[in-house]
Amino acid sequence: MKIKFSPDEILSLRNFLEKLIFWDKRTFLRIQIKGSNIGIFGSTPFNCLVFIALPLQKEYEETDLVTSCSEILNQLSDEKVLEIKITDSNKVAPELALLPPQGPWMPGEKGIAGDVFPMVKERLNRLKSQVEPLQMLQNDKNKGTVTEDAWNENLWGGITFGALNVAAGLGMLSFPNSRINAATCQGWKRFVTPSGQVFIRPLKAVRNLLSVVK
Repeated sequence: MKIKFSPDEILSLRNFLEKLIFWDKRTFLRIQIKGSNIGIFGSTPFNCLVFIALPLQKEYEETDLVTSCSEILNQLSDEKVLEIKITDSNKVAPELALLPPQGPWMPGEKGIAGDVFPMVKERLNRLKSQVEPLQMLQNDKNKGTVTEDAWNENLWGGITFGALNVAAGLGMLSFPNSRINAATCQGWKRFVTPSGQVFIRPLKAVRNLLSVVK
């Protein structure tokens, strides 16, 4: 299937995929197309799923498939490309098998990106200052504990530092006045921004994921 985007949407898609590849060169995408809209899920560090939705230039047949992130990104190497080919990889991607529930989502804290981004930056700098002495002592065990505790720390609205770091890395906190909010549903947590969403899997979902991987 070939799908066509506008130049602005191609740029958004390229930036999104480049970050996913940076985290994991072998990562896959879960792509869902309904009418003239495409939704793309990707798996990231810190037990998170990320999601972006983009408009298409016309309506397409309803689709739900898993494909290689690198294959899509390779097609975007030419900046003039506006149409990409999407094919089902027919490979198992356990990290994308279980998607967040449709709802109802219980609304949580609301705010603006300009208030949260400095919190993420400050916490990251503090983590670096905590880890550096342990690196000098080659104390990997304590370094791992400190790092894991930091990523799992609830930093804003019940959303973990790790998830907010993912959002910042994807540019979802780049516009200070953009509105953001948190929500929960069936153990899942959701961080919503105008440019995309970050979902934190519940422990039950993580156990299911690990059982599939085995």
